[in-house]
Amino acid sequence: MISSLKRALFLPLLAAIFSATGMLSPVNAQIRYSESLLPVRDTVVKRILPIPASDSSYIATDYTEIHFRLNKPELDISYMDNGLAMLHLDRVIDSIGAENITAIEIVSQSSPEGTLERNQWLTKNRSEVMLYYMYRVFPSLKEKISMNTVTESWDNLARYVAQDPLITEDTRKRILEVIDSKELSVAAKKTRMKRSLGKDPNVGNVYSYLLEYYYPVIRNSGIYILHNVEPKTAFNIEIEKPHIDETSSIPKGAIELPSEDKKSESTVRKRPLLAAKTNLLYNSFFTKDLGWGPIYNIEAELYPTENGRWTWLLEYEFPWHTVLDKHQYFQILNLQFEGRRYFRKASNHTGHYLSAYLGANLYDICFDKQAGHGYQGEGFGGGLGYGYVIPLGKKPDTRWKLELLVKAGAYMTLYDPYDAGSPFRGKYYYEWYDAPSLFIRRNMIFRWFGPTGIGATISYDLIRKKVTEDDKTK
Repeated sequence: MISSLKRALFLPLLAAIFSATGMLSPVNAQIRYSESLLPVRDTVVKRILPIPASDSSYIATDYTEIHFRLNKPELDISYMDNGLAMLHLDRVIDSIGAENITAIEIVSQSSPEGTLERNQWLTKNRSEVMLYYMYRVFPSLKEKISMNTVTESWDNLARYVAQDPLITEDTRKRILEVIDSKELSVAAKKTRMKRSLGKDPNVGNVYSYLLEYYYPVIRNSGIYILHNVEPKTAFNIEIEKPHIDETSSIPKGAIELPSEDKKSESTVRKRPLLAAKTNLLYNSFFTKDLGWGPIYNIEAELYPTENGRWTWLLEYEFPWHTVLDKHQYFQILNLQFEGRRYFRKASNHTGHYLSAYLGANLYDICFDKQAGHGYQGEGFGGGLGYGYVIPLGKKPDTRWKLELLVKAGAYMTLYDPYDAGSPFRGKYYYEWYDAPSLFIRRNMIFRWFGPTGIGATISYDLIRKKVTEDDKTK
C-alpha cells in the first residue's frame, strides 16, 4: 500500500489542483479522481474517460490512469499526476474491498510517434510494469488482474482533438482526416501529421501543439476496477473554494497549476552496471577418459549506459585437470575481450546482439593414456559472434538472464608435441629427432578458420549503480 507519508504529501496537492478548477465544494469535498482535470505542462486538460469495460451486470467500473515519459516503460511517481493516481487507486480499492472486486484490467497504450515495433514493445512493457506493481501492492487480487494493450492510441488522440476549443474548425478537420484515413498506412499517417498540418492562428505549429499537450496524455496505462458494490467514501478534505470562474474547456494556460507542482524533485533509483555470467555448456564438458572435466569459466559484462546498445565483456576460462597415473592433462588458461552491440536500444540488454572479440590462451592437453602423447602451446585469435538474451522471470527489471550464442573466427597457435608415456621419468620429453642444439620451442604452427565458440550462458546483474535524477513535473 502507499505509505501514510506519501498520502500526506499527495492529498494537499490533489486538493489544490481540484480546488483551482472549481470542482470541490467548500467543505468536506470528496475528491473524485475520475472527474479530474489532468495537468499537462503549463495548463490542464479535461481528461477524456474511456468507455467502461464492464457490462450491465456490474454496478460500477472505476478507472485510474498512469502516464509514462516519452520512450520509457518505467513507472515514475513524480511524472504528471501519477502520485495522485496511485493514491486514488489505493483508496478506491480499500473503499470497495478486495472481496467485492470482480476483475481488474490493465490497458496500456502509446502515443503515435516512433516506429510501430518500438511502440508495441513499450505498451507491452508498460502493462508488465503495472502488472508487477499491482501484484506487489495488492497480492490478494493477483488472480483477478489481467492486462491488454492498444499500442498506438489514434482514437484517443482524435477524441481530444474533437473537443479542443482553441484550434480552428479547419485545423480540426485536417487533423481528423489524417487520423481517420483508411488509405494511409500507419507510417504515412505519422509523416503526414509531422509535415502537412501546418499552422493554426491560435496555437501555432499544429503538430508541435499536439506533441506538447496531447501526446503525453495518451501515453498511459489505464486500470479498470470492476466491482459489484458502490464504494464507500474514499476520503474527504476540508478546503476553502477559491473565487474563480468555472470552465469545462481546455484553454491553453487558462488555469495555472500550483507552484509546488513546478519544483524540481530528485528521484533515486538503481540501474544495472555489471553482470556476472557463466557458460553452462562449458561447465558440463565431458571426455571419455577424463570423465566430467568442466571448462571452468566466468564472464563480466559492463553496461556503460543504462539502456544503450553497447556493452563490454571480459571472459576467463581456467580448466586445470590432471590425472598423473593415466597421463591425462586438460589445462587451459584463456582470456578474451568482447564488445557487443544489441539490435534494440532501451531493451534492458536483451534480445539479439552482434559481437566482436579478441583473445589469447596457453594450454597443456594430453588424453593419450597409453603413450602419453600431448601438446603444449600458446595461441591467439579473434572473430565475430551472434547471440540472443532472454530475461528470466516476470519482473520487468529481472536480474537473471539466459543467453544463447555462437562464435566464429580465426585462431593460430604455436605449439610443441611431447611424450609423457613410457619410459616416463617424471618429466616431459619432446618429439625431436635432430640435434638438441637446433631445437626451437614452439616450432609447430596450427591455424583454424571456422566455429570458435558456442554457449548457453546464465547471467545475473551483480552490481547496480544508484542514479539520481532531477525531474520537473510537466
